Amino acid sequence: MITALDEEFEAYQYSLESSVWQESLPTFQFYASENVSSTPKVSVIIANFNNESYLNNMMDSLVQQTIGLEQLQIMFIDDKSTDDSLEIIRPYVEHYQSIEVYALDQNTGGAHGPRNVGILNARGDYLVFLDADDWYDLDALRYLSQLLDASGDDFAVSGLVQSRNGEISLKSKPYFYDGDFKNRSIQDLPAEFYGWLGPQAIMLRRSLVIENELHFVNQRVADDVTFFYEAMRFAKTITQGKELTTYLNRDADNVSLSKSINRQFMISWLRALSYINMTFPDDISKERFLARRIEWLIHDFCLKRDIGYKFSKMRLQDFKSQLDRYLGTITFDPSPYFRNDFRKTAWQYLTKNDISGLYRFILLFSVRWVLNRKLGMKTRKEDTYFFPQLFRGLIETRLDAYAEAVSYADGKIKAKVFSYKEVVGFEIYDIKRPYGTRMQLIHQRESENEYQITLPDDYDDNKKRFVVVFEDYSEIGVQDFRKVFIKED
Repeated sequence: MITALDEEFEAYQYSLESSVWQESLPTFQFYASENVSSTPKVSVIIANFNNESYLNNMMDSLVQQTIGLEQLQIMFIDDKSTDDSLEIIRPYVEHYQSIEVYALDQNTGGAHGPRNVGILNARGDYLVFLDADDWYDLDALRYLSQLLDASGDDFAVSGLVQSRNGEISLKSKPYFYDGDFKNRSIQDLPAEFYGWLGPQAIMLRRSLVIENELHFVNQRVADDVTFFYEAMRFAKTITQGKELTTYLNRDADNVSLSKSINRQFMISWLRALSYINMTFPDDISKERFLARRIEWLIHDFCLKRDIGYKFSKMRLQDFKSQLDRYLGTITFDPSPYFRNDFRKTAWQYLTKNDISGLYRFILLFSVRWVLNRKLGMKTRKEDTYFFPQLFRGLIETRLDAYAEAVSYADGKIKAKVFSYKEVVGFEIYDIKRPYGTRMQLIHQRESENEYQITLPDDYDDNKKRFVVVFEDYSEIGVQDFRKVFIKED
């Protein structure tokens, strides 16, 4: 029997057995460099719409790739931009080899259209998908392709860096911190791995995409994560490389991300998750993927205020109704994978359909959050710290973690760590390169909450930062560390 959800999946071109997605793509005007390879190693598929400010940086990162332009098929696919994007690209076509321009005759309304045009016209052994405002490290495509050459896998990930107004930070820590792997089962991936899965820092074998008829679904959001999760399912194993290859642009003057998070965004994501839930068997990979995405949606549509869907009881009720419609059939509790008590408590209210209680909890927690973050207020019960309680009857919410320095002597720092998360170690890193090489420190656990950590002789607190690292890749600084370190030093 065809259900309403089946009809919705068909309307948005989810099926891997239908060619409708190909037939619906617009025609395009094509021109290219004088010299292009008929057998490139890597096809770079670039979806562009009105990104003129970022194109030089993106293209410069491609024409200087160490793999060599003769090994590339650079596919610039313009979704009928209204700015000067095509004029900016034209000099690159004239002066460099291996660049192809596909100027679509109609706007497709999202990156899915250009990306699908790219899939149908790609010739490389491997595919990468590059957003037009992002860019690569100059060794990225050589590095990623060699990883897949060596492993035989169909899917590779590598280190991803986020750039926000010139400030650099690491994105998707499991891509980077887990180190080098090949033939790693997707069932072994930690839940946090599934917190990203955008096109950045991923390379695929083209045969995987073609043989499984993979394509981007016809909706503006969640098309990429759906595509890459499907690719993972068919690949079964992946290769990971810890080198940093890709830079994700998150400049403040880029298109506002928060305001684009609206009701249609919510529906699109839930539709995508519903499709994944109904298509793939229940296993640990699907469970972790869905849990991380449900948690993310709870954060956006229950807890956040500054998005394009106004915060209200009506929004909470709508989210609950749509959650039930699309994901009411999940067979597991996702909340153990959630990263903090705030989100777990929100899930409890949702499962009880207590929207009034959820609304009240969110309003009061906003006050508690400010009291803790701005004024340092907290309460302690035994070995656990909580956000300020305010009054009796309010659900207690644990701080993720709290750490404080006790003393420093003979190159060793004593610290107390309070958390419901497992401590996996202590690290120091360069303040100017927080994503660079980190030093894992020798430590000894002296009691339930007390640790003794050995600092290197040349440790400089003005240049380095000392942090506690937990099982979910989160980390915190240590209160009073500098005071104790300087005083004793």
